[in-house]
Amino acid sequence: MITSPDDYYGKYALSNGMFDTNKIQGYIDRYEPRYLKELFGVDFYNEFESDLIGGLPQSPNFIKLFEALSEDVGAYYYTVNKHYQINEIIDSEGIFEMLKGFVYFEYSKDLKNQMTPYGNVTQNAENSDVTNTLFSLIYTRYNEALRSYDSIQKYILLNQNTPVGQVVNITLLNGGSGYTDATNVATINGSGTGCTVDIITDGLGVITEVYVNDPGQEYQVGDTLIIDAGDNNSELEVNYVGKGNYKLFKGKRKLSAYWL
Repeated sequence: MITSPDDYYGKYALSNGMFDTNKIQGYIDRYEPRYLKELFGVDFYNEFESDLIGGLPQSPNFIKLFEALSEDVGAYYYTVNKHYQINEIIDSEGIFEMLKGFVYFEYSKDLKNQMTPYGNVTQNAENSDVTNTLFSLIYTRYNEALRSYDSIQKYILLNQNTPVGQVVNITLLNGGSGYTDATNVATINGSGTGCTVDIITDGLGVITEVYVNDPGQEYQVGDTLIIDAGDNNSELEVNYVGKGNYKLFKGKRKLSAYWL
């Protein structure tokens, strides 16, 4: 899962007592996958889930969707013999914030009614009146989350040709010889193109550390890359490549809570 009960504070504050934590976790377990499947479609969701480590994506394409995203985009609308350009804005707070809004909505709307041994009852606070759903913030939170939801889907649709196979993780197989500390050094070999690295040496020409600078595209796990400098004999192995083919997207559109 991406969020946890401890994340629901401030704007998304939920009562988090000793009996509430497990209930919140149950809603997270139930609704995070549901909303993500509707956001992406099942195939794209499965690829996204397989890319998560500790609740965070590893691939550049998924990181782009996961983080906050704001862009101006142009849209053309056609009428008879004329067309108009209307500027639109992609404005997403990111998947983490989006999920908090949706889980907050699902959890809060159910709090009014609780199941007891005597059946379903309406809660009644001792020192205050329980706000009914029409006067609560749950629909506001839902609509704010939906703004990110729609923006993420729009970004995917506008970037269908975004490449995959970026180099995400590498291992230094051979430090080589004749190298000096440098940044943005080209690599050769492998099934993809464009990967560059930053290298740190021991001062005697042997590479001791290497970091991906530009991940390139179309690489495959197991590719051996040669750092194109020094004596051209330092080798890298590609351990993980970027996922997130936007053409797998088959998400479901959602409507705002217009009744408020």
